[in-house]
Amino acid sequence: MRNLVLSSSALLLCAASPVYSQAVQEVTVTASPLIGDAIDQSQSVAEISREDMMASGGFGLGEALRNVPGVTSSGFSPGAARPVIRGFDASRVRVTENGIGSHDASDISADHGVPVDPLSAIEVEVLRGPGTLRYGSQAIGGVVNAINNRIPFDIAEGPSADVFVGGATNAAERMAGGTFDIREGAVALHADGFARGAESYDTPNGKQANTYSFGKGFALGGAYIGSFGATGLSFNRYASHYGIASEPGGEVAYIDLTQSNYAGALRLNAPLPGIESVNGRIGYSDYTHDEIVDDEGVLGTFNNKEWEGRIEALHKGFGPVASGAVGMQWGTRDFEALGEGADYLLPTTTTSFAGYVFERVDVSERFALEGAARIEQARVKGATNALGSFNRDFTPISIALGAVFRASQTLSFSLNLSQTERSPNVVELFAQGPHEASATYEFGDPGLGKERARSIEAGLHYDGADLTHAALNVFSSRFDGFIAGVVTGNSYDEEGNFFADDAGEFAELLYLQRDAHFWGFEAEAHLPLVEIGRGHAGIDLQGDYVRANFGSGGNVPRIPPLRYGGGVFYESDGMALTLSALHTAQQDKVAQNETPTEGYTLVDASALFRIFEGETGALDLSLAASNLFDETARNHVSFTKDHVLLPGRNVRLTLHYVY
Repeated sequence: MRNLVLSSSALLLCAASPVYSQAVQEVTVTASPLIGDAIDQSQSVAEISREDMMASGGFGLGEALRNVPGVTSSGFSPGAARPVIRGFDASRVRVTENGIGSHDASDISADHGVPVDPLSAIEVEVLRGPGTLRYGSQAIGGVVNAINNRIPFDIAEGPSADVFVGGATNAAERMAGGTFDIREGAVALHADGFARGAESYDTPNGKQANTYSFGKGFALGGAYIGSFGATGLSFNRYASHYGIASEPGGEVAYIDLTQSNYAGALRLNAPLPGIESVNGRIGYSDYTHDEIVDDEGVLGTFNNKEWEGRIEALHKGFGPVASGAVGMQWGTRDFEALGEGADYLLPTTTTSFAGYVFERVDVSERFALEGAARIEQARVKGATNALGSFNRDFTPISIALGAVFRASQTLSFSLNLSQTERSPNVVELFAQGPHEASATYEFGDPGLGKERARSIEAGLHYDGADLTHAALNVFSSRFDGFIAGVVTGNSYDEEGNFFADDAGEFAELLYLQRDAHFWGFEAEAHLPLVEIGRGHAGIDLQGDYVRANFGSGGNVPRIPPLRYGGGVFYESDGMALTLSALHTAQQDKVAQNETPTEGYTLVDASALFRIFEGETGALDLSLAASNLFDETARNHVSFTKDHVLLPGRNVRLTLHYVY
């Protein structure tokens, strides 16, 4: 029988999580340059399986990961839901696909979608710690890496398939898709596709207007695999059409988004003495979306054309060093906004080149040190109407040191220290006008400097022989020159007229640098307690918290509140049942001109059954119910939370076949 494993963050509290094996299996982490078991690494890693993502539902990576400890969603609308990690948002969280950036406009505005759908991923990893230095200065808060098989280097001989179909009661949601792989000798081919759609969803207070979302995509890829290693190419196309949740009586707007992506990869096995392998990947994306208002047509168009490449050599041990990686990364991004978008941000060009190193020293059988360093050169070209053109150069330098002590085969402790730097993004530098999505009138500052964070994180990781799992991470980050969008209390109208109060339709927002302190924790546990029949029952627990305030006083805006919860489960061969509750506390530690958000508790249940297994494959059926008591809930992180409720009661049915 296929073994579906509970990973270091597979969250049984809110989704069906198929666990069929009683044997211990170690979780392999690929987001780090040194692939290994999670219990042996110092960084904090969460892995979410394909089964979990399909059962929990939600459009976009932010919604699929929203219940992972320490992760929430930007929650602007179902079509635009970017991950938020420990309170860090778009400019500090890098979304990647197989290690290469998503190349979109979601870091420009919260209403812009991410063209990486979880339905096309094998699994998703959330990475924090020294390994984030591999991904660039814009990953100062963490990395969300979607892993797929579009360049099929690592597939078995013969054909394989993964097909799913599902639907949900709320918003008449429906989805279907599949992946297909075949390898004959040295040649491997891949194809995948999906389609999904949902109408505007229901809340306890009625229909949430203009929250419909539709998406589809396909990909083709191939690889040649030989004794030298492997090389391959892929192409994928993504398209979505989604509404922007509107205020009562507000304009009805929606976005049409498309992206074409071309990728190539190379793997060389032991090309030189002392070198274990060399891995290279390059990607080019052509992204565009139109912002359309009913009865007015296209008011703005956003284009993003982006190249990115990475080459990385994994070397063998020498002296005290057990293993390590040395790499280079480079990229070019051309962004432009047309129509009304040009009133907000003029065209920009960003180029970057970086080198990094990641090394591991095994001091003893139980104790290891991990270190990483990165130096990056970034040039940002942009302009504002008032101040003219600018060429800004930045050299972020980041270093990190981690230690991991394996107290036993099942228990490890970790500690990470780091100093990381981030260059400001184009919005923080050059924003200059009305931003319809967030109802703000924004002003960047072309004179902003680098943002620097000094961080410490301690962790505990336990994986027991009886599938018991527990993890705890405690962190603190102190920022010099943290860049924040601060609402001043002034406002503007659409013509740019200034008001010394909130009389205008757009709240004034300035990008300023202040010292800041972020601290908090994430915790989770999966505890089998008693054997019942051919399976076992137990409890799940989880919690997370982040507190963020400025050194000069006051709170950082849009910080997620305390969450905690738990549930009961039963697991056996071919069946997994869960019942859980997750409480989100009131958030009253708010920034100036930010409103508090009431707390709420969501109760969920799920059931997964293996209804067929044989030589022709296996078929699973999952039934997952969310917000069973139709609780009224708002996402404090979202710009639109004052007029947008989270979805009400929903029941989701999914069939998943694997051959």
